[in-house]
Amino acid sequence: MNNKYRRLLDGTNSDNDFWPTFTDLLATILLVVILIMVTTTIHNENVTKAMQDEIAKGKTELEDRVKKIEEQEEQIAMLTGIRKDIVSKFEEEFKKTNLDIEIDKETAAIKFNADLLFETGKAEVRPEFKEQLKTFIPIYFNVLYKENEEHIAEIIVEGHTDDVGSYMDNLDLSQKRAYNVVRYILSDEFGDFPFKAEVVKDITANGRSESQLKKKDGNVDRQKSRRVEFKFRLRNFATDESI
Repeated sequence: MNNKYRRLLDGTNSDNDFWPTFTDLLATILLVVILIMVTTTIHNENVTKAMQDEIAKGKTELEDRVKKIEEQEEQIAMLTGIRKDIVSKFEEEFKKTNLDIEIDKETAAIKFNADLLFETGKAEVRPEFKEQLKTFIPIYFNVLYKENEEHIAEIIVEGHTDDVGSYMDNLDLSQKRAYNVVRYILSDEFGDFPFKAEVVKDITANGRSESQLKKKDGNVDRQKSRRVEFKFRLRNFATDESI
């Protein structure tokens, strides 16, 4: 009988050894679950904060872009107004002369008919054109620079031909014509005129060959295609470009 009770007592001791071990296991599992929940919460908070930071950054960038676009639009509106004023002054001043020129109301480009400026196929400036330039140049640059000097980015003298002959021959001819006009304007022969020092820094000569032909009723108007144009570009301070 003593052996019987001893076995019962030994069995009870075995059960008591089991329950503390199981409790520890449950506690460990619970701790792991809590750690996972805490980690997930912290991660979600970090993700949320990162998203909020990205949204705030995107909003700031968008506001900066909108502001820049508004500044550019204001600058373009101002330059458009300046160009219109220049066109009006061109029309007013050149109306007082006998010059045979055309003023583009949109671009302010001024066109001379090349038939009066050069011999056919030649690039030397004719005496008749030189006389026209002596009247034209002082008025043209006085209107441009007197009130708008800081806005003038470039002065362009363009030579244009018709479509007779090859493109490259016409390119060479139109470039030489534009160059000879500029060379004459800046020469000692021409003499001084208002804002000449500024013009020297800003003026360029470009040959356009037959790339911008004038048409009438769908057909090439060769007489109007042969021309020299005076153009200018205004400086856009918002983008540091010219228009």
